[in-house]
Amino acid sequence: MYKKWLISHSPEHESEYKSYNKIFKKVAQDAATSYYRNMFNTKINSVKQLWRNLNTICSFKKDKSARNTITRLSDENDYLTKAEDISNSMNKYFSTVGTNLVSNNPLFNSSNDYRSYCNLSIKDSIFLAPVTKSELSSLIYKLNKSKAPGNDNIGPELVQTVAPVIIDPFLHICNLSFLNGIVPEKLKIAKVIPVFKKGDRSISSNYRPISLLSIFEKLLEKLMYTRVYSYLMEHNVLYKNQFGFRKNHSTVLALIEVVDNIYNKLDNHEAVIGIYLDLQKAFDTVDHTILLYKMYQYGIRGITYNWFVSYLANRFQFTSVDNVHSSLLTVTCGVPQGSVLGPLLFLLYVNDIANAVPGESVKLFADDTNLFLSCKDVDSLNQKANLCIRRLNDWFLANRLSINLDKTCYMLFPASTNASKINLELNGMRIKNVSSCRYLGIIIDNELQWSAHIDYIYCHLLKYVGIFYKLRNKLPKRVLKNIYFAFVHPYILYGVEIYANTSRTHIDRLLKLNNTLLRILQYETRRCHVIDLYNNYDTLSVIDLHKLRILLLVQKYVHHRDKLPEIFQNYFLFNNEIHSYNTRSAPNIHLPRVDTSYGQRSVSFEAVNLWNNLPDDLKNISPLQQFKAHLKLHMQAENYNE
Repeated sequence: MYKKWLISHSPEHESEYKSYNKIFKKVAQDAATSYYRNMFNTKINSVKQLWRNLNTICSFKKDKSARNTITRLSDENDYLTKAEDISNSMNKYFSTVGTNLVSNNPLFNSSNDYRSYCNLSIKDSIFLAPVTKSELSSLIYKLNKSKAPGNDNIGPELVQTVAPVIIDPFLHICNLSFLNGIVPEKLKIAKVIPVFKKGDRSISSNYRPISLLSIFEKLLEKLMYTRVYSYLMEHNVLYKNQFGFRKNHSTVLALIEVVDNIYNKLDNHEAVIGIYLDLQKAFDTVDHTILLYKMYQYGIRGITYNWFVSYLANRFQFTSVDNVHSSLLTVTCGVPQGSVLGPLLFLLYVNDIANAVPGESVKLFADDTNLFLSCKDVDSLNQKANLCIRRLNDWFLANRLSINLDKTCYMLFPASTNASKINLELNGMRIKNVSSCRYLGIIIDNELQWSAHIDYIYCHLLKYVGIFYKLRNKLPKRVLKNIYFAFVHPYILYGVEIYANTSRTHIDRLLKLNNTLLRILQYETRRCHVIDLYNNYDTLSVIDLHKLRILLLVQKYVHHRDKLPEIFQNYFLFNNEIHSYNTRSAPNIHLPRVDTSYGQRSVSFEAVNLWNNLPDDLKNISPLQQFKAHLKLHMQAENYNE
């Protein structure tokens, strides 16, 4: 109405109105784009928050906040309904779950001595360097502002705001702590928030305890972590097959090493058995006496040892349900949950597990314990597997850890192996044989066709077809690109080095679904060239991502080998390392000899073919990101030329 009145009474203002209207629309559009971009920015939002934002935009799910409230809790033969009673009952369960598991296992009393498995003592001892103001300041300003506060209700943002005022007194406290080997008692109180997992909501064991510690406690721990981890790396203490909680040790690298080992054994005409062990509450049952003994053996002595004795002693926690706090209870077992040091302490606790099965490689990712054995004779494989399981179980019992046999399983490779000759047992219970299982986020099948994992990705991404149709009419195109990389791309990318090395029959429907999702988000029809869909989002197809990720691994090996785990230090060999002839192929990577299709499907074989066929100017690029950018351009150009 105002527009019509303005134009009818002041025709000369029509162009001015159109100009202002155009500016307003541009500003409004930019504001909306900025708002939604922040909503779906993976750098500042957790996966959980991204899903909340998606639900808000699409309105395809009801608000579940009311369902997170705990209204009643089973306590022996009764039900608790008062928030105070519920919080106290949950706190009792969470604080004693580890000690109860240990005390209820009679086998612990007759187990071997944990000291018989320990590695040789390291002569050198750790030295704690004083904390500097710049070091502490850097840690404070790197704090994630989205993290929740601990029991003192002081969050990261507040600490950063008042940092100029508090940094000197807190620096003094940190150095006093390191100098005297004492951790302040007030910093050892954890606030526990129960988060529902699945099953009956009235059972405490169906909740996951999320421990929130003081920001000051975490800062003190980070300072200690830096010193201890640096010492462990300098003395090469950590087990080389432990990939959990270690810099440059990703789950994908762990998967590549394991799967390549299986391929190579099969190529050598050996049968392989993969044993997947599940531990019960491993982090909660860590025995402090055993842990401290092992730490001393590894050179953590003197004041540093005293500091960890103080750190583990007199730890308290309370549980908060609907903002009603329980009373404080002592935690006497396990590594501190939610802490910075907890994961590293657990790595030290299980660091000597390989001594239980000399000559075999136990594959670890924190408490995820797996063993892969091979033999040309199936009967011999059966004997070896049973012996190794018994020896590993002896180690677990000696270290107050227990195997959950209900969730432990094994798999035979290849699928044609005579399974009737394999019978794995422990303590009179038979371990189940499976045709597929999840290992480090990838579903491995005994035929190594990866069809089960591809089906899993496909089913997960299929639901986005309808969601994206709703989204594309509500969000700017630039934000839709963020949506793709937040919800689709990570599922395709994870483990693509492994699962995409399969037949076109298995991978084809995932390729087509990904194309469909890109068309929806880009408002394109089936007539659009598939290559353009990927170029518009500066990404690649599943098959090309497979090649890209493998080549990035080789590039790291060639130019940045120090960024790879110890187990990958000699993963490839160059031709000039094998012979001294000055041939054209001397600088190339040596192609290993394989006899079967299994060997040809290993990453170590495929990577060599891909790398040696690259142009020399690409292979000579040292910076990783620069290499990645040029490689993508090279692959896109090849796709256009096909």
